[in-house]
Amino acid sequence: MKGGGKGLLILIGTPAALMGLMVFLVVFSFGGSAAAACTTMTGGSVDVDAAAQHAPIDGFSGDQLKNAAYIMNSAESLGLTQQAQVIGIMTAIGESTLQVLDRGDAVGPDSRGLFQQRSNGAWGSYEDRMDPTISATNFFKALQAVENWETLEPTIAIHRVQINQDPFHYRQYQPAAQNIVTQLSGGAGGSTTSPASSTATPTPLATPGTAAPTNGCSAGGTVLPLTAPFDQTSDYGPRESPTAGASSWHPAYDYQTRVSGASAGRSGYSCGSPIYASQAGTVTVAAGYTLSIKSAEGYTISYLHMYPSDMTVGVGDAVSSGQEIGKIGSNGPSTGCHLDLRVNTDGSTNDSVSALPQSQTIGGPQGYVDPEEFYSLFGVTLCGEDCEKKSF
Repeated sequence: MKGGGKGLLILIGTPAALMGLMVFLVVFSFGGSAAAACTTMTGGSVDVDAAAQHAPIDGFSGDQLKNAAYIMNSAESLGLTQQAQVIGIMTAIGESTLQVLDRGDAVGPDSRGLFQQRSNGAWGSYEDRMDPTISATNFFKALQAVENWETLEPTIAIHRVQINQDPFHYRQYQPAAQNIVTQLSGGAGGSTTSPASSTATPTPLATPGTAAPTNGCSAGGTVLPLTAPFDQTSDYGPRESPTAGASSWHPAYDYQTRVSGASAGRSGYSCGSPIYASQAGTVTVAAGYTLSIKSAEGYTISYLHMYPSDMTVGVGDAVSSGQEIGKIGSNGPSTGCHLDLRVNTDGSTNDSVSALPQSQTIGGPQGYVDPEEFYSLFGVTLCGEDCEKKSF
């Protein structure tokens, strides 16, 4: 549990906190003329009993998914967004693996419940901390009191509530949390059948929120494409070609994780580590060393240098945000295992995305935009505080 939820003393009754608690429906406004206002999707309520019978999601099942539903419903009762639902579930995965624990740890022996809340008076009684709905509601009230929580990287927003020893501890749980919210909200893979059933029937478990948002919002959420921590090894823009066949105007950023994996007998720094779809969409290219996913809003995110044998999706497949789509490789013109991440906005119907400066206006190829600027529209920082910028 890494000491999460151990140090915060929030006086929820103070005027400043009460003002924070009045923020129900969140509207993002990103700086600069390139970005328009963005209205996020309100989180829907979930049938908790159906959630308990849902097929496993990323290894979570039964009471764990029931607890996730309680968390989602607590956010919904406060008028919060799907983003908040994801943040709540990320936190509970990181603190208790979505279990109501009647024990603490060495750092906080008095910590209890889904969020490992302490008996310091900030989180209510023992019964409150052991109640999934009350503990989640208290977590979200504390989250709302964090300045600019909606635009912070989720793990940082969580850290400011939980005061974890490692502020990036929760980042690794974002893809699973996003999948849980997507599926329990009636997205791909939703099922009201038991995990043991062989005839699962996809059925929405949630009351839908508003229509899929536009202008800088992703209906399925936006997540990091790699397991953190990772480092940036090549910039967007003009450069010296690092190897034969590589571009001298790079319409992408290159990233290497600090975690190696095993992939088709290859080994090395970053090789074989999983790559996740940052947003939902449809696979349009899965060949050579390129895998491209087109958003419902027309723009395309591409993930390069995978080996075809490591691609886990194919052309025409619908993928969800946070779904693993392949492994990091060194296929094509490459100096080592890494992910080349690029965004092409040709065909975009999203006004904020279309307004980003395009590569051809500064000497590059047609239609690409700076991935960091693109991801920031969706509240995600690609190369954050724990990311080193290197050149190899």
